[in-house]
Amino acid sequence: MDKSVLYNKLKQTIEQEAIHVLKSRSKLIGEYLENGNTINFAVLGEFKSGKSSFLNSFIGKDILPTGVIPITSVITRISKGSRNKAIVYFSDGYKKEILVSNIEHYINESKNPNNYKKVDYVEIKLEGLDFLNGIPLIDTPGLGSFLKHNTKTTKQWFGRIGLAIIAISPERPLGENEVNLIRAIIDETPEIAILLTKTDLYDEQEISNIETYILSSLKSEFTKEFRIFRYSVKKKTNDYNKLIVEHLIDPINNEFDLKKENILNHKLHSLAQQCIGYLDLARISSVHTEEEREKLKSEIFNRMINYNFIAKEMALVLSDTLNGIRDKVLGILLPEQDMVQKNLTTRFKVDYNSWNGNLYKRTRFFEQWMKVELSKVMAEIADKHKKEFENIVDNAVDHFVFFTSSFRNGLKGRLKKVLDIDMPIEIHDLKYPTFNKPNIFVRWTFDSHIDLLWFLFPMGIFGKIFGRYFEKQIHYETKINIYRLTSEINNRISHSIRHIKKQSEKYIADELSTIENILTNPTTKSSYYDNLIIEINKLITKAGLNGNKL
Repeated sequence: MDKSVLYNKLKQTIEQEAIHVLKSRSKLIGEYLENGNTINFAVLGEFKSGKSSFLNSFIGKDILPTGVIPITSVITRISKGSRNKAIVYFSDGYKKEILVSNIEHYINESKNPNNYKKVDYVEIKLEGLDFLNGIPLIDTPGLGSFLKHNTKTTKQWFGRIGLAIIAISPERPLGENEVNLIRAIIDETPEIAILLTKTDLYDEQEISNIETYILSSLKSEFTKEFRIFRYSVKKKTNDYNKLIVEHLIDPINNEFDLKKENILNHKLHSLAQQCIGYLDLARISSVHTEEEREKLKSEIFNRMINYNFIAKEMALVLSDTLNGIRDKVLGILLPEQDMVQKNLTTRFKVDYNSWNGNLYKRTRFFEQWMKVELSKVMAEIADKHKKEFENIVDNAVDHFVFFTSSFRNGLKGRLKKVLDIDMPIEIHDLKYPTFNKPNIFVRWTFDSHIDLLWFLFPMGIFGKIFGRYFEKQIHYETKINIYRLTSEINNRISHSIRHIKKQSEKYIADELSTIENILTNPTTKSSYYDNLIIEINKLITKAGLNGNKL
């Protein structure tokens, strides 16, 4: 109950004081409070560090794809079940059950490139995993590969982590990326272990030296202790599995409620300290004179962290991104024209023989036939190339993510330099509209109203002649609708990119307003922030979280 009171106070403070950068973490902690009896055991690490191979070996079932190129494209959650099954959860809320043997079509990068199927995560239930109890194993896409969406997908799950083990290959032990990974998740879980994979490739002395290097490097970066677990899928695998179960899995199962509470305490304590950090910044700012606060603002919001400058830069990014999109779309669609025309002509020759009636009726038949057939074919083409169209948008997302990341890092650096404060900055998740079926337009078959003079053209004599005329119209209608589809998809892509730009602008505006609001608080609010900080610290003490952060 005391923890709920603290959480609600933090949530209220974050909302009232417009501390936008903490809203995402606050929301995830709220989800954790409401969550059932599960503690997510996440396996994290760089691309090719051996995560999926470890999990296959650990659960004794070869179900996760492995390879020398980036394989896993979405989060996979493995837990015990009464029968073997897999459930695919999509980002739009839809879910469906599939065979475990078919999961590669959703989690394999080659079968689901760039996650174009919009899978949120895949839940795998397996028999024989009773030793896990309430601890789902989370396989994550590798960090650090050229596939940026993999890194983004993994980072979005950081807030849901309860226990983390970081796979490190002895081939490149503990680089800057692993240190940054630990730094990113250290506020989410009190339990972080190291998994040293592929130990069969080295002798005992080499492995011992690698372990010493890893531990000494981590000790120089962090104040907490780390445990290293060796692993190999080729030698002593059963022994390694037993050690991991004995030292990581069993302690949680044996004291599940206590462990879950400790994780919640850790998350809450981290959020509380970050919230207090912003409030303390506001308090410090409030005791300065207006002139001093203006000086602080000018030092922090330099030219590169100025909204007008940023807006101009983003306008240039938008202009560069939109330039040439129509030509790209046309380059994708135009090669389909000849095949579409050929297939439609073949079908027309068969269907036309069954049409009866005068010229007027046959003209209406043809127009309806063209609309139905073209609608079907154009929808198939749009769906066939949907991934390519979405890739155009994804490339735009990468531009704006890079831009907002540069802004975020610049703001964080200025705050550190001017006020010596490390401020967490929320990861921005850009969303954009999905592509729907295209609209198809078929014009009148005749430019004049010759079909109204049907009584002048008996079909017994002129049927084949008008049949050839209709056939020629197929080429025209196919071409014009290829170009219309190009324009429509170009408009949708452009709309999506403009939507992304607006989201990015709002995100940056929110970040700037958070800090600017803090720096412009009047001196009369000094006591207000003092009291608010005292109140939160009392709630931390009452919840038993003093000294909790590990």
